[in-house]
Amino acid sequence: MELVEYANVLRRRWAVIVCTALVGALAAFGWAWSTPPSYTATAKVYVSLNTGESTSDLLQGSTYVKNLIESYAALTDMPVVLDPVAADLGSEITGRDLAAAVSADSPLNTSIIEINVDDGDPERAAVIANAVAQQLSTTVVDLSPATPTGEQAIAVTIVSSAEVPLVPSAPRTNLLTAAGGAGGLAISVALVLLWAVLDTRIRSAQELETVSEGTALLGSIPVVRRKDARVPATHEPLSTRAEAYRRVQTNLSFVDATTPARVLVVTSSVPGEGKSTTAINLASTFAESGSRVLLIDSDMRRPSIATVLGLEDAAGLTTALVGRSAMTDLVQRYGPGPLDVLPLGPIPPNPHQLVASDATRDLIDAARAAYDVVIIDAPPLLPVSDAAVLSTMADGVIVVVGARRVRRQQLTQSLRALAGVEARVIGFILAFAPRSGPGGSYYGYRTNRRRKLRFLPGRRHHDTLDLPPITGTISAVPGPGKAPRPSGIPGPGIAPALGSTPGQSSVPGPSSVPRAVAVPGPEGILGSGDIHGPGGTPGPGARLTPGPSPRPIPPVVADLGTADERAG
Repeated sequence: MELVEYANVLRRRWAVIVCTALVGALAAFGWAWSTPPSYTATAKVYVSLNTGESTSDLLQGSTYVKNLIESYAALTDMPVVLDPVAADLGSEITGRDLAAAVSADSPLNTSIIEINVDDGDPERAAVIANAVAQQLSTTVVDLSPATPTGEQAIAVTIVSSAEVPLVPSAPRTNLLTAAGGAGGLAISVALVLLWAVLDTRIRSAQELETVSEGTALLGSIPVVRRKDARVPATHEPLSTRAEAYRRVQTNLSFVDATTPARVLVVTSSVPGEGKSTTAINLASTFAESGSRVLLIDSDMRRPSIATVLGLEDAAGLTTALVGRSAMTDLVQRYGPGPLDVLPLGPIPPNPHQLVASDATRDLIDAARAAYDVVIIDAPPLLPVSDAAVLSTMADGVIVVVGARRVRRQQLTQSLRALAGVEARVIGFILAFAPRSGPGGSYYGYRTNRRRKLRFLPGRRHHDTLDLPPITGTISAVPGPGKAPRPSGIPGPGIAPALGSTPGQSSVPGPSSVPRAVAVPGPEGILGSGDIHGPGGTPGPGARLTPGPSPRPIPPVVADLGTADERAG
């Protein structure tokens, strides 16, 4: 996978990554919130040498102390120091219990020992730290050798007493929350990328090209929604899916113009990739273009075409193959176009032998001679070998690839099965393609836009005017504020119909044209048969409705009037 593919994987799984990071941060925050606070008190002691008169003696003494400073620091959590401290505290705590809370450290190249005590009570932590520092001083003096004068060679001095801490040292809520979120983010990214590497399902057209071996991609069909029709070319001709199938049909017409494929086998690698739906819609789009199409259901194990289209499946392909009836007597017409469907009929006990028989080859040859396009819905390639056998009798094979439903290894095995019988693979159709995102290639639009309601003053919404169909010529209608013209003079822009006689009306008679009756508007009261308001102007709220009786319309004469009027 390339870097862009990894980025697309992270983009598709961004919700999982964000949720995992939030879970990690919340878990760390909850753990920190539930942990009781701990306070740390620190006391510091200084270790020095009591002997030494010259500079060389002091230098040797300093080196001697630095060599022993780590050993002295290790005495802080031993019973020789902690047991007396526990006894002085007078509580039930023993020296072994104090060892878990006491620690000591010596900064590099120094003679200072830092004694740290962690406890839930800040005051008790300071008391224990000072007591341990005092007892360490006594223990070191007792263990150090004496000088020739009888004094102790090592002296331990408390240089910084422990103070009561005001802020807890643990837990560090902010740091733990950030660390939990970062840990969850890292784990989620690693799991998502590992899943993408191990998941070999084909998701987009780009991934299909890596397995297609140069075979053309005929088109992509967007993912089906529950409310979408199974045959969009017939039931939803303006939908995106219908246009996608038309694009596939157009590409099939120009794949190979020299040797066009008239008998097509539609198959897939595994069940559930949408091969039957694709075969039905391809047949519907071919029939929509005017071709005589025959759709054959040859899936003798799980037939579905008759159920989807609502056809009778008591007799069909198997009935014709066993010689009980002719193919022409078994086909059923579907849809408005020249689309014939041959359902499967009864499921046979020996599907493979029936598919590989000479009767199947003869039936396909007869269909080739009677129809322009023959589409055969075949079973999947991997479970059974029927599709490979049918591909030897057809002009080409169309392999339907279901996005997120087939793996690359399965598609490769299917192509090898077709190559074994030297079948001609025309192309692939990517079904269930994503509508949006990095792998999506579809956008939708509505043919009927939803208009916004207008509530501005001065604008009125008028009902739709349903006029009766008129097959004659156009008659003159007086304009606003003008009187009707005489019957012999045509109005401006009115041309006579072809073949009409001057002086004779070319509009339908009174019996074919309903009368227009005006409905009173807010600014004018109209009488029956009148379409004008006061002063000859039409009322703003007037609308035409069919009246009970027609009124004759004066005839239109084309040979009179001025030149401008005749020219329109």
